[in-house]
Formats: sequence, structure tokens, C-alpha cells
Amino acid sequence: MTGFLGAGKTTFINQLLKQNKEVKIGLIENEFGDVSIDARLITDYQPKSIVELNNGCICCTLYNEFSLTLQELVKNHHHIEHLIIETTGIADPGPIIEPFYKDDDLKRIFELNGTVCLVDSENFLEHITGSEQQKQIILSDMIILNKTSSVDRHTIASIRKKVAALNQTAMVPETDFACIDSLHLYMLQPHLQDEFAKKLRKPFYSESGMADYHSFTIRFGGLLNENKFIEWFKYFASLHRTNIFRIKGLVNFENNPMIGIVQSVGGTTSVTEGSVINPNDPLENILVFIGKEISKYRIEKEIQQFLILDY
Repeated sequence: MTGFLGAGKTTFINQLLKQNKEVKIGLIENEFGDVSIDARLITDYQPKSIVELNNGCICCTLYNEFSLTLQELVKNHHHIEHLIIETTGIADPGPIIEPFYKDDDLKRIFELNGTVCLVDSENFLEHITGSEQQKQIILSDMIILNKTSSVDRHTIASIRKKVAALNQTAMVPETDFACIDSLHLYMLQPHLQDEFAKKLRKPFYSESGMADYHSFTIRFGGLLNENKFIEWFKYFASLHRTNIFRIKGLVNFENNPMIGIVQSVGGTTSVTEGSVINPNDPLENILVFIGKEISKYRIEKEIQQFLILDY
């Protein structure tokens, strides 16, 4: 979970805990400095279940400790069903997400449901010029526009336009007091995947006003050679990890009845199975790229070598 300073992350966590009292939840609060303030603000929660990493931002300096801390948390609290990680408001969430893609121990223990970003609607248009804030939007699966009653509809429209320029597939609900009705943890992942697939299939026209990053979508028909494509995808994502921040897509593999969901964050990749391919739907592969200095033509040309011509 991420979001700008003062966007309402702690309030959102409190709402989440109240709505899911029957669920055993582990919570990691990330704070700068020696004293945690946010942990004291979490209501109806046992302090022993809160793991605080106070020696700096975990997404920057504590990768190994982060992985070991999660494993230790599960070992000591084996009853935990879900884990919430709250980053600081100035954090790039990428290095928090990456271990769940490439750390074998974490992949064995956890399934990443998604990244939620809280947005302060009152101050968003000032904050969004920062690279960390832009990365928070890019890497999130749900972007909650909070404090919306405090601004007019023109401002909300401007916020949505900026968000869409950085992330065209995330759910973007509006709220006040960080309250989302019926946000139950067990439903989060299916909802995110369904919405992700639905949004990917819609045409999208990116705004040109976001100078730091740009986004484009590649669409093509046919079936892909699964092994060769995945091998290329991992290599390509790793090679371009410094200039391609997010890849998301739906692909169709030869001799596989399931839709492939491919994702990459900071060079680490994930390939999972989605829903069963509908034989009545046209075979369409969709890949979204977000980053800097990306050649759409070059990527399209590389992907062509993995298409099965006779199917």
C-alpha cells in the first residue's frame, strides 16, 4: 500500500481492519526515524502484530531485512491470513513489489494481491510533478481518490486525466475519509484481475502532458510460443529495468487454454494464468508499457518472432 503524504493511508487501514474483523491480518508499518507515529494511530489492533522497520525506508535500503522480516512474521504468527505493507509517503513502491516476484522464499509463502495507492485530491496536482509520486501511480492496481468532496468536479477530472496518463488499467474509485464500501480482502485479487482485463481491452489514448514517462499499448492477434516468449519477456524486462517501470498484459499461448497474465515491475517479472480463453472471442494479445525512451516499433518487431503462424 502506498500514497502521498497525508493522503489517508492510516485511515484507509483502519477502515480495512473494521470491515474485515474476522480476518487475521499482519501489518507492517514503515517509518522514518526512531519513533513510529502511524503505528499508534492504528485502532483495534494488537501492537505485537505490527512490525516496524525504523532504520530508513524499506524500499530503498532494507531489502534483505525486509524479506527476512516477512518470513519471521509468518513463522511467529502462522495464523495470519493477509499481510498489509504500508510504505512511507515519499517512497517508490517498486522495490517493495519486486521481492514478491523474484524472491523464492516470499513467492512460496505469499501471493501478491495488488498495490493500492491513496491520492490526496486536494493536493494531487502539486504533488504529481515528483518522480516518486508518479511511480506510486504507475505501479498501483487500485488508485483511490480521497477527499473528493473538498474539490470541484473540474479538479477531479484533471486528476483522472493525469492518473490515466500514467496508469490506464488501475481501478480509480472516489471517496472521502478513505472509506471504500465492502472492500473485503478475499475479493481484492479477483476484482483487480477482472478489472485489469476489462480495462486492457478498451482503446486508450495517452495524454502528452506527462513529460517524464509515457505509455503505449501493443495489440496483435494469434498465439505465442509460451516458452520462447516467457524467456524473452524475462530477458527484455531485466535489460530495460532502468527505463521501463511497468509492463502489464494479456497473452494467448499455444496449447494453453488459459489466458496468460504477464507483468513486470522494475525488471522482475510474473507470468500467471487468468481465465479460460473463450473460443468465440478473437485471439487478441495486449501489452501495456510504461517508462522512458521506449521504442514501440522495436518491441513489436521482437514479439513477432514468437508468434505461431499456423494455428
